[in-house]
This record gives sequence, structure tokens and C-alpha cells, in this order.
Amino acid sequence: MNLRRLRDALLYLVIFGCILAIIISQISLSVSRESKTEDAVMFTTRQSISFTGVMIRDEKLVYSTDLDKGVLSYSVDDGSRLSKQSSIAKIYDSYNQIYFRYRIAKLEDEIDVLEKAQDRGTTDYAQPEFISSQISEQYKSILSNIKNKNLDNLNSQKLNLLKLMCILNVTSNVESDYQQKIDSLTQELMTLETSLVSPVSVANATESGYFTSVVDGYESELSIDGIPDMTADDIRAITASPIKSDAEVSNVIGKVFSDYTWKFVGVIDTPDRYFVNQRFDLILASLGKTYRAYVESITPTGNGNEAIVVLSCDTMDATAAAARVADAEILFGEYSGIRVPRSAIRFKDSIKGVYVMEGEKMLFKQLDVIYEGDDYVLSAVNNADGYLELYDRVLLDPVPTVGNITNDASDRKNGDNVPPVTNVSE
Repeated sequence: MNLRRLRDALLYLVIFGCILAIIISQISLSVSRESKTEDAVMFTTRQSISFTGVMIRDEKLVYSTDLDKGVLSYSVDDGSRLSKQSSIAKIYDSYNQIYFRYRIAKLEDEIDVLEKAQDRGTTDYAQPEFISSQISEQYKSILSNIKNKNLDNLNSQKLNLLKLMCILNVTSNVESDYQQKIDSLTQELMTLETSLVSPVSVANATESGYFTSVVDGYESELSIDGIPDMTADDIRAITASPIKSDAEVSNVIGKVFSDYTWKFVGVIDTPDRYFVNQRFDLILASLGKTYRAYVESITPTGNGNEAIVVLSCDTMDATAAAARVADAEILFGEYSGIRVPRSAIRFKDSIKGVYVMEGEKMLFKQLDVIYEGDDYVLSAVNNADGYLELYDRVLLDPVPTVGNITNDASDRKNGDNVPPVTNVSE
């Protein structure tokens, strides 16, 4: 009897020990998962160089000796192309004359929209459902442009939305026509036209080229031919003071440059020269614009890795015409992939990969490296069997060396065709 009790006690003890071991192992596994793994997620990084640069063009100031006789009103927008003897600006005797002309232009646009909206050639064949969908798309486009501060075409979009809404009203029999409104606007327009007087003076272009009303005092000091003589200190001095405080602005109404091509010069700090004579995206972050630019030269200054870079761009717009100094970024590439910490990388049979946890199993999965950073790599999303997948739980802690399994630090295989890293912005 005593033997039977002893046997049962030992059996219960073994069972209890097994249960306790299972509980402890599960708790240990749970803690291990939290502290030693990381989810594989998508990540995007840029390979680029950031610097502050100077816009350089061959510029000529435009003068008017009649500025003190009235109010200046420009006839062209910044960045516009001028022909010889074309009007640049007009001087009126009062602000009212400028407002009258502004209001007349708005009235003409509105009348034109209403006349098109009530034209039977349009309304007889328009489908209300189709017009409604166009209204919705146009409305969303306007909201998106406002959010992104892209206001260049806002007025034309507003007029187009007005036209669509008027067409919908006519096709839906909400309105028969807009003739009464057109007559009212026409009467206001005629009244304004009778109040117009000729300008006091007109400033015309003496040569063809591109125009901007923005001046900064460097127009006579900077030129394309003078770029080779510029030093790093010269560039830093301009970027520190984009507008000269002692600039002569008397009688100046703007400037003209004959060529749409402009240069961008800056000081960079990198030993790399591989990107000279190539085209890249030039992101002018402080101006909110991106241009396609050509790297003409990279000239070392003799001060470590410091060099003067000269880029050329042949896209002209109001932003490029008015700018002198801008925070810039030369974008060599943008990479998106699964982010993997370097500490997790292992080699198995000379194959670069990581270990992942699937339940209680530890599996080796291969990487398809497309980018290498200082403390991480990006692996392409590869649907082939055996490759790392999104949301895999990557094991971060070291795996004991077994046979030919090594970690990344002891056997780093960087044979991937990834361009060298100059500067990474994430």
C-alpha cells in the first residue's frame, strides 16, 4: 500500500513538474518574443545631399523714371517671356484705376462662363449625372490644391466649377437661363469702362527675355561667366544675406534675363564625385519646388571634403525667376523596402538573411537587399519562397554560431549593387 502511495505521489509530482515547465517555457517564450523580435515593415529612405545654394543668371535691371508720378501696375507675371518693346508695367494716377481694370477682367470671365453655361448646344446634350460627377471631381481638386498651397490655377478652376454648376442648374431645370445675371454684370462692366483713363506712363522691354519684379541687389555682381571665380566664402556670404541692405532700388521695377537656363551654385561636404555630368532631381525645399538639373561640375576647395557644386537647369517659372537663395537637396534615389536592422542579419551557406519566429519555430529567410544604410538595410518585397515577408517577426538577438551560420558583423557580404551612401534623409 505504501509503495502504491509513493508511486502515485511521484506520478503527481512528475505531472506537476511538466505543467510547471510548460508554463515557465510559455512565459519565457512570450517575454523573448517581446524583447528579441521586431516586425518587418515597409520603410522609405532617400539618398541625397543637402546644402544651401545661390541662383545665378545674367540679369539686367529695368528702370522707370516715372515711379513718383503714380501707382505701378505690372502688365506681366513673374517668369513671363517678354518680346522687345512689349509692355512690362504701367503707371496710373490712382489705385482706383488698377482696381477698375482688375474688376473688369473678373466680370469678363464671369460673363463668358455664364454665356457658355446657358448655351443650348451644351445644355441640351449634357447628362446631369455626368455633370454632377465632374463637379465633385473639380471640387476635390480645388480642395487638394488649397491644402498643398498650389494656387497657380485656382482662379481657372473656380471658373470651371462655376460653369459646371450653372450647366447642372439649366439641365435640371433649376434655372431656365442666366440672361438676367449676364445683363446685370454687363451693365457694371460698362460703367467701369467709362471710368478708365490712360496710364501716366508705360515701361516697355528694351530687349527680349524673361522678367521678374523681384530684385535683391546682386544683379550687377553675379553672372554666369563669374561662377568659376566664386569661392566658398563668397557663396556663404550670399546665402547669409540673400538681399543686400545697401541695394540701389531707385526707379527699379524689376529685372530681365535673356536665357531661360539658370545655374545653382552651392558648397557641399562629400568625398564623392561620381554624380558629376549626370541629371538628378533638385529639390528646392524652402521654395516648395522640384526641378530636373544637370550637375556641371564639382570642384574641391582644398578644405577636406568640401567642394563647390554647379548645377544647371533649363526650366523657367515664377519661382525660379524670383529666387536668389534656396535650401536644396540633390536627390540621387528613393528606395522603399522592408526595413531590417543590421544586428539581425545572418549568413547561411553564404546567403544573407534573417531568422524569423513563426509560432515556436525559428526559420531562416533570405534578403533581397536594395539599399544599405549605416544601421539597417532595405529588402525588396520578394514573393518567392524563402524570402523575408512583410510583418514577419524578425529575431534581433544573436543566434549561436552553428556550422557555417555567422552574423553580419563577422562576415558582411556587401556585393549588392547599391550606390554609395553620401547622406541619407529619412
